[in-house]
Amino acid sequence: MIEVKGAGKQFGSISALNRLDWTIGEGEWWGIIGPNGSGKSTLMHLLSGVERVSSGMINIRGRNVADFSRKQLSRMMAVLQQEGIAPVHYPVREVLEMGRYPYLDWLGRDSKEDVDSLLEGIMDKLELHELAERPLDELSGGQRQRVALGQVMAQEPQILLLDEPTTFLDIRYQQQFMELVANWRRETGITVIAVLHDLNLAALYCDKLLVLRDGREVGMGTPEEMLTADRIRSVYEVEPVVVAHPASGVPQVLLSRQNL
Repeated sequence: MIEVKGAGKQFGSISALNRLDWTIGEGEWWGIIGPNGSGKSTLMHLLSGVERVSSGMINIRGRNVADFSRKQLSRMMAVLQQEGIAPVHYPVREVLEMGRYPYLDWLGRDSKEDVDSLLEGIMDKLELHELAERPLDELSGGQRQRVALGQVMAQEPQILLLDEPTTFLDIRYQQQFMELVANWRRETGITVIAVLHDLNLAALYCDKLLVLRDGREVGMGTPEEMLTADRIRSVYEVEPVVVAHPASGVPQVLLSRQNL
C-alpha cells in the first residue's frame, strides 16, 4: 500500500532521515519508535505530504505522494497529532462535522448523502452523545482526544497516521484510545502508522515496529524481534529488563535504576 524507497530528508546541513526503505501492507498497524531526534516526526511529515523528500520517493498505491492534491490526500489519509484538536469553543458535533471538509464541494455540499447517520454511528462508538453540544474547550484532555479521533473517523480515511497520540493522557485514557483505534481497524481494515514513545503500548497494539536512531533505520519487524534487551540498550542507552506480558506474551519493558 505504501512504499518508501531510499527516502531521505535534509534540513540545510542536517540529515533528519537517511535512505529509508520500508513497505507498509494494507491493513497493517506499524509503530515507529526511537529516541527523541531520531527522525520519527520527520518521517510522518513525509508520509503525510506535509514535507517532500530530499531524495528517494514515497508511493501510495503506486503513485508518488507528491502527485496527490491536498484534497485527494485528505480523502485517503488522516493525521492525528499528539495535541489532538486545539480547545476551541465549538460544540463537539460541529467539530466532528469538520472531518467531512475533504468531501465538500465549492457550495459546501457533502458528497455523502447520509452524513447524519455516519456521525451518529461515530458518537455511539466513542460515547460522545452526552458531549455533543458541549464546547470542546470545556472538556478534559481524554475527552478532547476522543473527539479528535471522532473527527478523523468522520474523514473515512484508508490510512491513519498517529503522531504520539497518547502523550498527554493518563493510563486509563491511553488504553481507551488505543482500544478505540484497534476496534476501528478491525471493523474497517484501516492501515495505521503510529509514532509511540511508550514501548509497552507499542508491543501490545502494533503488528510491526520500525526502529529509528539518528535518522537511520536500525531494525524493523515484530515487537518480539525489535524489543530485545540488547536492541533497547543500544538504541535508548538505558538498562532494560524485558519480560513477557502474562496475558498476551508480548514483550514488556521495565527499567533498572542507574547510578549516575
